[in-house]
Amino acid sequence: YKMFYRWHLPPARIARMFKNKSDKCWKCHQIPGSYYHMWWTCPEAKRYWTRIHTWLEKMIKRHIDFKPEIFLLRIIPEIYSKELKYLIVNVLTAAKIVFAKNW
Repeated sequence: YKMFYRWHLPPARIARMFKNKSDKCWKCHQIPGSYYHMWWTCPEAKRYWTRIHTWLEKMIKRHIDFKPEIFLLRIIPEIYSKELKYLIVNVLTAAKIVFAKNW
């Protein structure tokens, strides 16, 4: 919910609001921290989502595509049963909450 409505401001946006702030990513300190970078392409975020992806595949014993549409927006393909979709959505929601708490 908060991610979708962008309640968490990335460094690039904060730097535009306050000129004395850096636009570099808080985690990798290398490139401008856009919203997409902070949640998906940053090496630290990628490492986190890779761990969630691996754990989730082991848990459901099926392949899940490693895409931001699934992991961030919860757009789950129709190939999964209703029960698996429910489980995947709940795991990914919990993972996003943990990620946001450590923003």
